[in-house]
Amino acid sequence: MTTLSSNKSPSNRLAVLLTVLGLASPLGQGHEVELSLSVPNAPFHVLGDPVPLHWEFLNRGDRRLAFMWEGCCRLNGRVTASLGQTTLQSESMTSTAQLAAHRFARAARLIPGQPTVFETNLSDWLNIDRSGDYLLAARYTGLLDNQQPNVTPGWQLWRHSANSKPVEATLLTPLDYVAKRTKLNHKSGLALGFIKSKKWKPIDGAQFDLTFKNQSVQPMSLAWPSAFGIWILGPNGRRVPLTPTQIKSAPEELTIEPDGLLKKNVLIGGGALDSKPFGVYRIFVDYKAGDHRSPSNMVDIDWRLGQAQLIELLHAASLGAKTGLRNKPLKLLRLHIASLGLALDQMNFTKLDANERKLLEELQLAAKLKPFGPKPGWVTLKLSIAKDGTLQFIDQALGQALPIKGSIVEKLRSIASIRRHLGWVLAVELQPKSGVTQERAAEAIESLKILQPQLAKPPVLTTN
Repeated sequence: MTTLSSNKSPSNRLAVLLTVLGLASPLGQGHEVELSLSVPNAPFHVLGDPVPLHWEFLNRGDRRLAFMWEGCCRLNGRVTASLGQTTLQSESMTSTAQLAAHRFARAARLIPGQPTVFETNLSDWLNIDRSGDYLLAARYTGLLDNQQPNVTPGWQLWRHSANSKPVEATLLTPLDYVAKRTKLNHKSGLALGFIKSKKWKPIDGAQFDLTFKNQSVQPMSLAWPSAFGIWILGPNGRRVPLTPTQIKSAPEELTIEPDGLLKKNVLIGGGALDSKPFGVYRIFVDYKAGDHRSPSNMVDIDWRLGQAQLIELLHAASLGAKTGLRNKPLKLLRLHIASLGLALDQMNFTKLDANERKLLEELQLAAKLKPFGPKPGWVTLKLSIAKDGTLQFIDQALGQALPIKGSIVEKLRSIASIRRHLGWVLAVELQPKSGVTQERAAEAIESLKILQPQLAKPPVLTTN
């Protein structure tokens, strides 16, 4: 039991009490906590891989410490990467939701003399797009002024900062990695050849031939397909997020004699790129086993929808979905409707049947309307009510995008009929102009009742 001396000042007595209860103010010695960074030892790391970045905290003091660990929002931590005269520094996120989420989050603990390690990825902190030998360093602040973690008695709050010593890491862009394939193939003894055997098609994707040549003087055993991965690069040369990385094939052990050659088929489905912007993509296969790593050559994929492919998709989409399945061709057309306006307008009607023509007309209108609600979700169509009760679109450009003939109600019905192509949830808002009577406003609302089954809610009357 600790006794408070009566000859201490009130402020000192309060400090001692807070210490006993484990609620003391910030530590006076920031160097009680040491921070070190580490990256897995390897000749190089390829940007686009999840390069692990380990944070090790060591409490050198004799008091148990509590602090806020966050490896996702870059609030307490900072990472710098130096390459020659260039230095990149991570930037903290500033959204209100993230700040609030970390304010009262559960605290991490540092026990005296016991290392505590957290693992993040380098890409969580920095966006590096240049090859080179980097020096990586970090700074971490235990608690920010607005963070108040829940701690039990007996734990000190660490509010100071710790700096790590720089660590070296060789980073290669995917393009520079593939450019070194001859040298890497010689080191690993394995040369990969990647050939496109079939043209890329929507839905189906493409088929490739992957050849394995043993350039060493010893037999080689390869774990297929677990030792191999797919890399898809965008027009900017970076790995495309959320694309397949694994080769789908039955696992087996491949044995290749010296100077021997094997071949495997690799299928990459159209789903790998169906939601990605049109453009030229590059694909290669990466071999990684132990200390050995080498890439294949790259193959270009021209991802776009020409007239012939559009006709095929329209035909397949007009037939509807198969039992228990979604209509993949229609989904693909909807995903890219914003980019297909001109191509759809140039379609030859004579090559289409009645169902295909109807679908084409719907998609043509959807392409014209897409700019007025680029993202799927809630879209409110605003109309004005004139003194005589007539309705007009407040956004004149929207009205001009619709067919010239027909009443406002018919035009609204045409929008409602293709809303699923746009992913829209429709609502209508009426704004009476000056001098419009309640009777005229009621008549306007009544005229739109026919549309209510296709609207998310009944039309509403508002004022400017």
